[in-house]
Amino acid sequence: RGRALWAGAEGGLATLRLLADRAESAGRRAGVPMGEHRRYRPHLTLARSRQALDARPYVEALSGFTGPAWTVTDLALVRSNLPDSGVPGEQPRYEAVARSPLGTSG
Repeated sequence: RGRALWAGAEGGLATLRLLADRAESAGRRAGVPMGEHRRYRPHLTLARSRQALDARPYVEALSGFTGPAWTVTDLALVRSNLPDSGVPGEQPRYEAVARSPLGTSG
C-alpha cells in the first residue's frame, strides 16, 4: 500500500545525486527547513493519491515498460500552490519561479 507511484531513473545517477546534494546545501544556506536527510533516489513521480491504496495492479501493468532515453536540459524551481478552499477535487497549481539551463557554464 502506498500513496505515490514513481519510476526510478538510471544513467548519470552520480551527477543527479551531486545536483540534489548541492540543491539541499543551497536551501539550507537560504534558511529553508529541510527536515530529516535521506539519501536522494532519482525518480519521476507518476501519480499520487490522498489515501493509501494497493498499487500492485499498477506496478504489474508497468513492469515491462522501458521508456525512451531523454535528456534533462534545465532545472526549474517550482512552487506548489496547494488548494485551501476545501472544494473536493481541486488540484494544486504549480508555478515555475526560476529556471536555469543545465550543461552550460554561467
